[in-house]
Amino acid sequence: MTVAASRNSLRHRAYQHIQRKILCGELLAGHVVSENGLAKEMGMSRTPVREAIRHLEHEGVLKQVPRYGTVVRTLSRRDLMELYELREALEPFAVAQAAGRVGDGDLKLLERLCNEIRAVAAAVRQSRRTTPDDAMMSRLLAADLGFHMVLLRNSGNRRMMKIIGDSRLLTGIFGTPRQEHGLDVLDETYRFHTRILKAVRDGDADKARAAMTEHIRASKEEALGHFDRAQTERSPHDTPLVLPDDVLEDLKRFEGGN
Repeated sequence: MTVAASRNSLRHRAYQHIQRKILCGELLAGHVVSENGLAKEMGMSRTPVREAIRHLEHEGVLKQVPRYGTVVRTLSRRDLMELYELREALEPFAVAQAAGRVGDGDLKLLERLCNEIRAVAAAVRQSRRTTPDDAMMSRLLAADLGFHMVLLRNSGNRRMMKIIGDSRLLTGIFGTPRQEHGLDVLDETYRFHTRILKAVRDGDADKARAAMTEHIRASKEEALGHFDRAQTERSPHDTPLVLPDDVLEDLKRFEGGN
C-alpha cells in the first residue's frame, strides 16, 4: 500500500469511528469532539483524525465554536426544514430514475424491508404497546433507512446518493429526541413504502415520484411537529436520544438476506 493510500485508509477509519460514536450516542449534540482523545482511542496520529473531523464539519455533522472547540452540531427547526426540503427535491427524482431498473435481488430486498415494517407494527400490537420499544425501534429505523438507500443505489447517481444519504443521517440523529412512532405512523409508513415499491416494480416513474413526494412531506410534518413538542416539553436536564448502533447491524442483516 502506498503512503497516500495508507493515509486515506486511516482517515476513512477515523471518519467511520467518529460517525459511529455519534450514531451510538457516545457523542451527543453539543458535545466537544477531542482530537487528542480520539487519536489515543484509535491508536493513530492526530493527522487522520483531524482530517476526518474537517470532513464531518464540511458535511455539517460537526462545527467549530470559537474559543470552545469542535462540537457535535445541534439542528435548529430551520435546519430540519431545509434538510427535508432537500430530500423532497432529490429523492422523488432518484426513485423515478430507479423505476423499472431495479433488479430481482433488490426488488426482493425492498419487499423484505417493507415486510419488516409491517412485522414491527404487528409486534407492537401483540405487545399491547402504543409505540415500539427500543428493539422494535431499531428494526424500524434499519428497515426504513435501508429501503430508501436501496432505491437511491438503483438511481445510478452516486453523487445524489451521497447528498441524500448525508441529509438522512442529519435528520435522523441530530437535534431532537428520538421520535416515538405510533401505530398510525407505522401503518402509514408501510403503505407509502408498498406504494413506492409497486410503482418501481411496474416501471411507473410518475407514480413512484408522486408517492415518494407525498411520503417525504408526511415525514417532514411529523418530524417538525415532534420537534415543536420536544422544544416545549424538554427540561434543561433532558438528554437527546439518538439512533442505536445496532441499526447498522440490522442494515447489514438485511443486505445479507438473513
